[in-house]
Amino acid sequence: MFSKYLISKNSIINFFICFIPVTYITGNLLLNLNILLLLIAFFSLFKLDIFKFQINLIDKLIIIFFLYVFINGVINNYFNFNYANEKNVILIKALAYTRFLILYFIFRYLIHNNFINYKLLFLSFGFLALFVSVDIIFQFFFRVDFFGFEAPIDHRRLAGPFGDEWIAGSFIQRFYLFLVFYFLIFSKFKKDFTLNYINSFILFLSFLGVMMSGNRIPAVMFILSLFLIMIFEKSLRRNLAVMFVVFFTSIYFFINNNEIIKTHYLGLEKKGVAFLNYYINKYSPNSKTQVKIPNSYVKEIESGIATWQQNKIFGGGIKSFYYNCSKINTSISSYGCSSHPHNYYVQLAAELGLIGLLLTFVIFAFIIIRSLKLFFIRHQFFEKKILLTFTILFLLEIFPFKTTGSFFTTTNATFLFILMPFIVGLTELRK
Repeated sequence: MFSKYLISKNSIINFFICFIPVTYITGNLLLNLNILLLLIAFFSLFKLDIFKFQINLIDKLIIIFFLYVFINGVINNYFNFNYANEKNVILIKALAYTRFLILYFIFRYLIHNNFINYKLLFLSFGFLALFVSVDIIFQFFFRVDFFGFEAPIDHRRLAGPFGDEWIAGSFIQRFYLFLVFYFLIFSKFKKDFTLNYINSFILFLSFLGVMMSGNRIPAVMFILSLFLIMIFEKSLRRNLAVMFVVFFTSIYFFINNNEIIKTHYLGLEKKGVAFLNYYINKYSPNSKTQVKIPNSYVKEIESGIATWQQNKIFGGGIKSFYYNCSKINTSISSYGCSSHPHNYYVQLAAELGLIGLLLTFVIFAFIIIRSLKLFFIRHQFFEKKILLTFTILFLLEIFPFKTTGSFFTTTNATFLFILMPFIVGLTELRK
C-alpha cells in the first residue's frame, strides 16, 4: 500500500508526463517548459534517487552517445566552426541536448520503481490523438476547426489545432495506438464484440484524421503500424483484417472524389518512383552522364550526403547542418540548404559522423533485440501489451526509409527519449 506522501509524488510526476501530448499541440515553448517542470519536480521529490538503480548495457551506451555528442560539440565549436555571428552555437546546442539524457534516466527510474500510472498515461496520450483526429475531420468538412483555425481554400493539407504547422497527421500516428491498447489492457468490457467495436471505431477515426491531414508519410506509417499490430497482437488480427478492407476502400473513394487530395497523394508515389530511379541511374555502371535531381526528397538526401563528406568520421557537430551545407561548392548547393536533411540517419552522419551514426545503430539494435526477444521467448508476462505499444511506436519512429523532422528538435527528441526508457525498463520487469 502506497503512503499518502508517495501517492502525492506519483500524482505530481504523472501529471507532467500525461500533459506532454497537450504541450505538443501548444508548441515547443510549453513542451520545453513542461520538460523543465518535470525535471524540477523529480529532483525536488526524489533528490538524487535517480542514481539508485543498476544501469545496464543499453544505459551505458546511451551515456556514451551523449558524451560523444558533447565532446563532438566542443571540438567542432572551437576547431571546425567559424561563424562570427553564431559564436559557441554548436557547444550551446550540445549542452542543451543533454537534458534528454536526464529525461531518459528519470523515466528509467520511475519505470524501475513502478511509479508510472500506465492507465492514466495510455488514456491521456490516446485521447489527445483521437481529439485531434475528430478536429481534423471537422475541419475537412466545415473548413474550420473547433478552435476557429480556418483551413486554407483548396489547400492540400490541414493542421487542425496546430494552426499553421502541418504536423497533425504525425501527432495522430504517434499517439493513437495508446488508446487502442488502453482498451485492450485496462477495459472491463466482458464481451469481445464490444471491445472490437470500440477499437474499430478508434482506428477508423484515427485513419481518417491522418488521411485528411494530408501528411503522407504519417499515413504510410499508420498503415505500417497496423501490419505490426497484426504480427504481434493475435486478439486484433481478425478485426484488423476487416479494417484493412475498410481502409483501402475508403482510400480509393476518398482520393478519387477530391482532385486536390488525389494529386497530393499520387504525388508521393511519383516522388518515390523518381527517387528510386535517380539512385538506380546514379549508381548504374552503365551511367555516363550526371543524373538530374528530380525532386526535393532527393535534394535533401544529396545535400546530406555532400555535407557528411566534408567530415566523414566526426561530422560537423549537432545542429550544424545548414551552416556546413551552405559551404558546399557543388551543384547541390544551387538547390539551397534546409536546416536538416529530413532523414534521421543522413542527419546523424552529417552532424555526428560515422562514429555517431554507428553508436546510434548499435543502441537501436540492442533495444529492438531486447524487446523482440521477450515477445518470442517469454510468451506470457504481465507487461507484454504495454511493452508492445512502445515497441511498435519505436520501430515506426526509427524506420529508415521515411522523411523526418530533425533528430535533435525538442518534439522528436522528447518522443524518442520517452519511448526508449519504457522499452528498456519494461524488458527488465518481471511478473
